[in-house]
Amino acid sequence: MGGSVVGVLYFLCDFIWGKITAKLYCSVRIKYDDDTFKWVNKYMQDAGLIADDTVLRAKIKQSNGPWWEEIFKCKDDKKKPEVDYSPGAGNHVFTHKGKTMWVSHEIGKTIVTGWERCPTELEHIDIITWGNDTASIKDFIDHCVEHCMEKDTDKIGIYELHRWGLGWTKVQSKRPRPLSSVILDKDNAVKLLQDIREFQNSAEWYLDKGIPYRRGYLLYGPPGTGKTSFTLAVAGALKLNICYLNLSGNNLDDDGLNRALNQAPAHSIILLEDIDAIFRKREQVTKRRGRQVSFSGLLNALDGVRSQEGRILVMSTNHRERLDPALIRPGRCDMHVELCNATYTMISQLFLKFFPGEEKLAD
Repeated sequence: MGGSVVGVLYFLCDFIWGKITAKLYCSVRIKYDDDTFKWVNKYMQDAGLIADDTVLRAKIKQSNGPWWEEIFKCKDDKKKPEVDYSPGAGNHVFTHKGKTMWVSHEIGKTIVTGWERCPTELEHIDIITWGNDTASIKDFIDHCVEHCMEKDTDKIGIYELHRWGLGWTKVQSKRPRPLSSVILDKDNAVKLLQDIREFQNSAEWYLDKGIPYRRGYLLYGPPGTGKTSFTLAVAGALKLNICYLNLSGNNLDDDGLNRALNQAPAHSIILLEDIDAIFRKREQVTKRRGRQVSFSGLLNALDGVRSQEGRILVMSTNHRERLDPALIRPGRCDMHVELCNATYTMISQLFLKFFPGEEKLAD
């Protein structure tokens, strides 16, 4: 009897204390696997909101220069690498628009799951302020998002699927490659751009006709003919992000693929490279242990009842003849674009791009 009374008293005390604290302060929690987690940390770093005596994280700053700088960098280059600091675990106190805020960054236990058995730290951020209205916290988060998006307006985001298939993660931002830098035969670039723009402006037409609002493209041709570069250039010209989808790992099954395609970030091109290296006709090229996507699962994900509307999918292959006709039929791959080996005209254009005005040498 006494234990029951004590239990009731504890419950009442917790209930009353919860009501009191709810009037004193409010908070918003952000988990590590959401883009907002990175954006808040990035804004705090850029705005100088990190106190000097708090715990920081340090890593070598990644170069934002062209990719060829890293490849052709001189071996005797002794330039000191820059160190990038970001908020670490701990409490950060600052003022936003006259409102005092606490950002509590906590690192929980490390979990090891999935077939790759990779350890991941469970982290979260709590943003806290006085009062019972979260409007000021929401305003701060919006400010962080706008700050980070403004810095990336001239870049395209590259997303990859989480290694356990738990959603998309933005892994980097890249400056868009000029479409003129990809030398193609015929007018393939113009045709593809026109087709995607027409698709983007035809949502009502698809709806009125009762046609699924999706568009698929197949880029095919020998290795090294610019299929990936072409996709990046098209994404840059249309201000679209790239969602790189890898089906050859052990982190995805049929249901996971459906979820991945449905949860892909908006304004993105989903890129599925070298599909012939995964499926030849309807058979998987390699047999693997663990989770894997079946051919029927891939077809259902592309145009099944759960398929995402407004999706742009680009598949690439070195051997179109090895693919099952069901995979590359209209409705799944509506437009096929061949990227062939360089012709003499293309070679001349490439030469003049690096040595303008040297037409004689180009000939």
